[in-house]
Amino acid sequence: MNEQINQRLYALAESDYKQFNERIIPTHYNILGIRMPALKKLAKELAATPEVETYLKNAEYSTYEHILLYGLVLGQLKKTPLETIFHYLDPLILKFDNWAHVDTIISALKLFNKYPDEVLAHFLPLKTHEGEFTKRVFVIILMDFFMNEAYIDVALKHLSEVPQGQYYVDMAIAWAISVGLIKFYDKTFPLLEQKTFSKFVHNKAIQKARESYRITSDTKELLNSMKIK
Repeated sequence: MNEQINQRLYALAESDYKQFNERIIPTHYNILGIRMPALKKLAKELAATPEVETYLKNAEYSTYEHILLYGLVLGQLKKTPLETIFHYLDPLILKFDNWAHVDTIISALKLFNKYPDEVLAHFLPLKTHEGEFTKRVFVIILMDFFMNEAYIDVALKHLSEVPQGQYYVDMAIAWAISVGLIKFYDKTFPLLEQKTFSKFVHNKAIQKARESYRITSDTKELLNSMKIK
């Protein structure tokens, strides 16, 4: 099965797109250059085959796209028990070495919306994990699945407790806080007043929030005045 998947992947590769991705995605994995719609289509096909479990148990991780494909297949398994998804996802997360793996795969796991408490409990250890991209996984999970009416207080509490100082963690926290400012301004703004985050995270969150069309001009001016010099 791996040989067939490899043939499909290499047939979808585009040299120009490979060069583009190599410029924006720092990774030690070889990049083939496959566009996301094509990867998602292949993932959907694989998830619908009777051999999907064989694929999950024996998949190879030789390229950037092999890892993406695996995660996208997991995202398609919407009727699979949550524990099974955790079983296959946990070792995959340890292979992530770039922001695109984290952001693309985590956002694809729509099943997580159904089980917020279980998801939070399972991934909570990643909050203080030593790995830069494992911590980013935790932050992106908070942003994608917990920035809502029911869990915004929980999300902001955990975001304020994630250890800072690693670039891709800090960028993710800033992104999540900017989402908080856009969706739950009254709850998120006090974190800026209290200077909860590092100067970099604080100012980057303000920058990203001010780029949103969903924030008024007056609020953007107020946020700008909150920057740490």
